[in-house]
Amino acid sequence: MTAIIMQAYRDLFVTVRQESNASFTTQSDQDQAIAFLTDRSGTLARHRNDLCSLIGWDGNVLAARLRAMMEGDDFPHPSTDPKPAARAQHEAAVERLRCRWQDLNFPRNSPKRPVSSVGHLLAAE
Repeated sequence: MTAIIMQAYRDLFVTVRQESNASFTTQSDQDQAIAFLTDRSGTLARHRNDLCSLIGWDGNVLAARLRAMMEGDDFPHPSTDPKPAARAQHEAAVERLRCRWQDLNFPRNSPKRPVSSVGHLLAAE
């Protein structure tokens, strides 16, 4: 159960590829991981909560924490003492992820879309 949750978390940070290949994470895969880990209700939220309950976690707490990180709380690096290059790579992945989060939750022409410093990253890609 932990491996499923951790794979979804890993999918948040990988660089997505357009090709459909077992060794690549596509944008659709990443979007599903985002929904699985952050949805408040629905099938994916129920599935996350069921898996989390099997390992003694509260899936709603996990989702709330991830939503907070998507919206600006610190995404800690998985290493306790990362090298500068690893830290920079992690920070770039976090910025791409937050930009995608904004696009999924606040489409470009939405009047509710907040002003964000990460909003220009997708436009540059």
